[in-house]
Amino acid sequence: MLNKIYRAIVISRTKTAAISTLAHLSERDLNDMGISRASFVEAQVESVIAELDAQDREAANTKMRKQIEASAKRLFAAV
Repeated sequence: MLNKIYRAIVISRTKTAAISTLAHLSERDLNDMGISRASFVEAQVESVIAELDAQDREAANTKMRKQIEASAKRLFAAV
């Protein structure tokens, strides 16, 4: 549950920061970056969501790896 709240806060702050940054960028700056004004905020939010998803997958993989190692140790200790 705390993870969901954390994700919501991070995504919300990302959107707010992107909107604030967008207010300070000129059309020339955006063109230099190859981003349109309409897609800037969405692109930033999608980037953060992808990063959070990658972190969640890594944490789940680490947890599963530890469980497998513990099970293997118990199994081989019994033999």
